[in-house]
Amino acid sequence: MKMIRIHVALWLVLLLVGLGVGFIPEYLKNRELRAELENPQKTIDGLNLQIQLGELRDTASLALLELSRQNFGLARDHVNDYYGKLMNLTDAVQDPALKKSLQDLAATRDSITQNLTQTNAASLTAWQPVVVKTFDVTKNVKQN
Repeated sequence: MKMIRIHVALWLVLLLVGLGVGFIPEYLKNRELRAELENPQKTIDGLNLQIQLGELRDTASLALLELSRQNFGLARDHVNDYYGKLMNLTDAVQDPALKKSLQDLAATRDSITQNLTQTNAASLTAWQPVVVKTFDVTKNVKQN
């Protein structure tokens, strides 16, 4: 009779430990997901930032493509669009390090637009470092 009580008690303890081991990680995961759902605007803002950074990279790449084709008119349009998006993004960004990097990119505007007025191959070589820096600045930005 005593052995049966020990076995039943042991099985109950093992059952409770098994339930606890299975329940606690799922509870913590569930709590984390609920916290994310409580503030969807933060997630939306982070994803919008990723979209804007992607559009900035795309515009820089399009300008580079048109410069390599020596289509300076379209390249000038893409460069102007790039700097417009860059200014909007700089105003919208909250992260001080990212904002500083974007302002450094914006400082290249005068020299680039001056090179584009000359419509020669030097425009391509002047634009390439801007594209590389754009990719460096925007590729590792984490969403909030």
